[in-house]
Amino acid sequence: MSFVKVTRKRQITLPKNICDRLGISPGDYVKVYVDENDRIIVEKAVGIDQLAGSLYPGYKVKGLAEELDLERKVSER
Repeated sequence: MSFVKVTRKRQITLPKNICDRLGISPGDYVKVYVDENDRIIVEKAVGIDQLAGSLYPGYKVKGLAEELDLERKVSER
């Protein structure tokens, strides 16, 4: 168990050992909510890279963001 202090801006710092265990790196997102027992829950958010291809296994996901950007630019013309 770790104790963390809440800053004036209501921020907390996640302890390194917890981040290491959950694979949370700088820039990652976490999900924060209150459960039915009024406890604060912090969970690692699933990234788009982990979701990519989950609905259509084998679908090409490498370069997908660039392809979508290009399609958006073309449709704006």
